Amino acid sequence: VLVRVLEDFEADGVVYLELRSSPKTTDTMNKTLYIETILRCIREYEGKMIVRYLISIDQSKSLSEMTENAELAVKYARFSPLVVGVDLCGNFYSANLDNTLHVMKICKKAGLKIACHIAEDAVISSHTAPLLQEIQPDRLGHATLITPDSKDGMFVRYKRTLIECCMTSNILCRSVSNYNEHHFKTWHDLGHPVLLCTDDSGTFDTTLTREYQIAAQCFGLTDEDLREMNIRAVDWIFDDTMKENLRTVFKPK
Repeated sequence: VLVRVLEDFEADGVVYLELRSSPKTTDTMNKTLYIETILRCIREYEGKMIVRYLISIDQSKSLSEMTENAELAVKYARFSPLVVGVDLCGNFYSANLDNTLHVMKICKKAGLKIACHIAEDAVISSHTAPLLQEIQPDRLGHATLITPDSKDGMFVRYKRTLIECCMTSNILCRSVSNYNEHHFKTWHDLGHPVLLCTDDSGTFDTTLTREYQIAAQCFGLTDEDLREMNIRAVDWIFDDTMKENLRTVFKPK
């Protein structure tokens, strides 16, 4: 299944992918074997696309399970160049903020880069400022309810924290009413670092190409605008060793 996912992304023109998945214990494997299986698939992948792994931490889980995933991320990041950070995800309605902050500080102290799903619903708006200020994530997922002129927005602008925008996902999840009102345009027009993403492309039946096409049609972006967005976003990938390589890829032919 993973190999098919990688093939689909590469067929869509993706050149650098940070795969996100939360280690799980099943009837046939423990979390360590789960991670090892993903890493083996990445190493054996025969395509040209560069693939790296963010170990996901589900904030809806218990403190012990979240801590276990954080400790695994720290362990694997030390010896595998394929593990380049962590992704805070999961059902935020079930999240315990104190637990989340405790676990993410473990990752931060270990020097791991952090992508953080944040500000997706007003119900958990009280989580936004502590996550931004105490954890200072390297990238923000969605950030739907953070406006540039708000206190949180000013902090994001000051830190130049890249926002990962998943337009179709936001519309299907009803956090944004339509494409034309998506916050991507607001942040993009400010010159703030943003990037178009798919979220779970299978669940939301979209591709990166489709997200680019929608943005171009709704916001009048040219091919050059999209190329420049990608070049700027290279500064926020989690594998520092690949940055110059990718800048070369995106240079005009």
